[in-house]
Amino acid sequence: MAQKDIMAVGHRIRELRIGAKLTLEQLAERVSAAEPDAPPVHFTTIAKIEKSQRTISLDWIVKLARALGVNTGALVSNDVQAIRMIPLIGSIAAGRYQEAVQDPEEMIAVPADTGINAFALRPNGDSMNMVADDGSIVVIDPDQPDLLDGKLYAIINGQGETTFKRFRADPPRLEPMSTNPDHKPIPLGREPFTVIGRVVMNIVRL
Repeated sequence: MAQKDIMAVGHRIRELRIGAKLTLEQLAERVSAAEPDAPPVHFTTIAKIEKSQRTISLDWIVKLARALGVNTGALVSNDVQAIRMIPLIGSIAAGRYQEAVQDPEEMIAVPADTGINAFALRPNGDSMNMVADDGSIVVIDPDQPDLLDGKLYAIINGQGETTFKRFRADPPRLEPMSTNPDHKPIPLGREPFTVIGRVVMNIVRL
């Protein structure tokens, strides 16, 4: 989301909050109440969003719209990209991601032009922490399975474990992007794997 869009959304959130006669603390409490299993939201986070001091994710637009009792369109100007909801799944048991997509943890917001069959995955471990740190969510497009040099892909290895790595073509390998030196590249051909799809987006939640 461009900086001008972030500023427009922040200003609109403040307008709606004041119009609803809510304090920053009360709005933060409403957001927290909607997700009782998540860490509570502090009112200073809302204040920073309103002042455009923090990037606001599409997921947060949905949360704040819900807390304010409006639809997401009320928070965005006509210049801000439209959004839609896709399923978020956690670790994929035995690589059976199709079943996991049918029973998601929750739904999250992404740009409306994201691939029609896209879904989001919550990465485990630190093998890709240089691009998807703790709290990140990656969006997978299963309609983009072809391996392109330098792109990121979700894969299922021979043991049915799911991960995502960067593909490098010369020599062909699946490469971690980690600060942990214990993670090593996987040469293609050493073990079987199935490409689930290409990683098209990394969402960092506030």
